[in-house]
Amino acid sequence: MLQPLVRRTWAPLGQTPVLRAWDRRDRLTAIAGLVLSPARRRIDLFFKLQSRNAKADDFVWFLNDVRCEVGRNLSVVWDRLGAHRRAEAVLSQLGCGWAKFEYLPAYCPELNPVERVWNQIKYGDLCGWAPQDVDQLNDRVSTRLDHHGSDQTLLRGCFRWAGLTLD
Repeated sequence: MLQPLVRRTWAPLGQTPVLRAWDRRDRLTAIAGLVLSPARRRIDLFFKLQSRNAKADDFVWFLNDVRCEVGRNLSVVWDRLGAHRRAEAVLSQLGCGWAKFEYLPAYCPELNPVERVWNQIKYGDLCGWAPQDVDQLNDRVSTRLDHHGSDQTLLRGCFRWAGLTLD
């Protein structure tokens, strides 16, 4: 949704800071994945933004796009979102043997490195900013995800944050 996230900020003594925004119900849904390349010892961030809630088919297309981009089979580790489980069922029905699935424990977002990327963007980059429309939000989120995706130190930090080692 397009409601801004407001955090603590500084203001002159006696003046309450005001972030003006109007009530909107537009939305932007983001799908993202971190891809580890053991051969190149590199992490890549893939993402897709859309203006509706993500469904199982969206995850199937996303995984297919990632597979085409990396050019090999995937080992997918994700949380227990219902759409994720339905996407796995769709892929197995289609006989797609290019993806193997593992699930994180339930209610453990702290084990998911992608959650750290979202936290950085939501609570860091977009905090205190009110977009005028969904297109402006799309541009800003896309720009920030591109920036984070090119920062290997930050992406490696997402794995360390989750308590995972890459050695």
